[in-house]
Amino acid sequence: MTEADFHRNFPVGAAIPDLLQALLEFQSQKREWYSGYFELDTWAFGNPAWFGGDRNASEQFAVFGHGPDGSLYALWLYEGRSLATAPVVFLGSEGTDCGVIANDLRDFMALLGIGAHELGFEISWGEVSEAGTPAGRLSEFRSWLADCFGISAPSDPLALVRLARENHPDFASWLGAWQESRS
Repeated sequence: MTEADFHRNFPVGAAIPDLLQALLEFQSQKREWYSGYFELDTWAFGNPAWFGGDRNASEQFAVFGHGPDGSLYALWLYEGRSLATAPVVFLGSEGTDCGVIANDLRDFMALLGIGAHELGFEISWGEVSEAGTPAGRLSEFRSWLADCFGISAPSDPLALVRLARENHPDFASWLGAWQESRS
């Protein structure tokens, strides 16, 4: 994936956030998993596919990555939030197990450092741990996070998630109301 392709994931005129730009460069070095089955991917800003065609809803999210089943990872750009201050949310492929998972990209990168098989689902289920068979580049990824950004995997990942949910408590109610309006 090129930087230009990835740039389309974000609002017009916005720069790719620095941490995601760096992660794109890291990911592009080798075609091998580095944290479970997470990977950055292209998803044009405002693409309403996950939101059943609802462009107004979709434009509140800058999707930047996905899991193996099509679940999405995105920055939630609710009122007053920019790419720099937006929390990271997980949007389960079937519309379930969704939630705020990190206060910001830095905390999200720390969670990626755990190397969970499917991070978003594991957070939803309340059991986050390194995959039984770690991703091929996990050690390299952890070293890169530490050396370049001073980021390490949290010893209590769910505490990090709880803090994010305390700081951004309205996502579950917003999503529930949106889902209810669609049925």
